Amino acid sequence: MQEDFERFGIPSENIEAAQKWAKKQRKKYEYHTHVPTRKEVLNLPITQLTPLLVGWMVHSPIEIVPSRIQVEQVIELLQQRDDRDASRKLLDMCRHYVNGH
Repeated sequence: MQEDFERFGIPSENIEAAQKWAKKQRKKYEYHTHVPTRKEVLNLPITQLTPLLVGWMVHSPIEIVPSRIQVEQVIELLQQRDDRDASRKLLDMCRHYVNGH
């Protein structure tokens, strides 16, 4: 399904701009430029997904910083996972982002 590979509405141009910015800044600060797909949120092991989501929410250039709505979509997908209990800390982090960002 095409939607599985959708990156929460972030245009590829924004991702490319973020990658260019991060490349210029890499000596000063390491930016995160990977926006996870819906499929990754649904299927990656929590140990792999957690650094992706933390990086996207906390360490990404402005071009790809997620909105509250995008993180709410992540929460909805996390709640669909079979390992919801294992992802409790990740869900809490996402909820904190939405409520306190």
